Amino acid sequence: MKKHKGLAILFFVISLLVLSACGKSELSGLESIKEKGKIVIATSGDNPPTIFPNENNELVGIDADWAAIIAKDLGVEIEWKRVDFKGIIPGITSGNFDIGMSGILVTEERKKAIDFSEPYAIDEAVVIFPEEVTNIKSPHDIKDKIVGVVTGSSNGEAPVKEIGGYKELKQYPGVAQALADLQNERVDVVVTGKVAAAHWLKSEGKGYKMSEEGIAGTGMAAVISKGNTDLTEAINKAVLKAKEEGKYEEIAENWLGTTFSE
Repeated sequence: MKKHKGLAILFFVISLLVLSACGKSELSGLESIKEKGKIVIATSGDNPPTIFPNENNELVGIDADWAAIIAKDLGVEIEWKRVDFKGIIPGITSGNFDIGMSGILVTEERKKAIDFSEPYAIDEAVVIFPEEVTNIKSPHDIKDKIVGVVTGSSNGEAPVKEIGGYKELKQYPGVAQALADLQNERVDVVVTGKVAAAHWLKSEGKGYKMSEEGIAGTGMAAVISKGNTDLTEAINKAVLKAKEEGKYEEIAENWLGTTFSE
């Protein structure tokens, strides 16, 4: 009898420990972030003007401005993790990062794997090419050209592959590398987002221009692991509040000299 009673007590204690451990592991994404006092954000860190290093190697840009707004609203610090663009979403789904912010556009295909926050910018795919070229009006005019795109980008690789007809497709980890090869004449054109194109042309793209027309205009947002509802809602609250305070227009004007396309 004593043996059975001892086993019963042991089983009871083990059950309590298991339940306690489960309770700790079931902390939501938002609760976990607040508990550790920081939000880990994955980014390519190489996509001006959405996210790129300044002269002090600090990440700045549209994503960085919105990340600061979100972190302040959550009451936490930011820990940036720089990875190749194509590794951001897999890293989110595997739990390596809390969210991703890297000029990421909202697409139906991506929605199958992750959730998106309220969009904080609008972008569309355009072509960047030398000023002397006169036969490019939109991304549809890439036939027989060597085209540079960012790997996995929905405003570069995706529309270019859908349009087809190009001579060769060269893929890069970030837009800076693609534009460097454009300047070195290793590609004929680069297809990327209008946001990145406008900033580059304004800051250093002398001798180049962008197509008059764009395609695939869509929202830019933070990516969050699927079903992480409380974190998504908290981020949405922060973004919507900032929009009401005029930050949407202010951030666009700061980096582009104009508002985002609608």
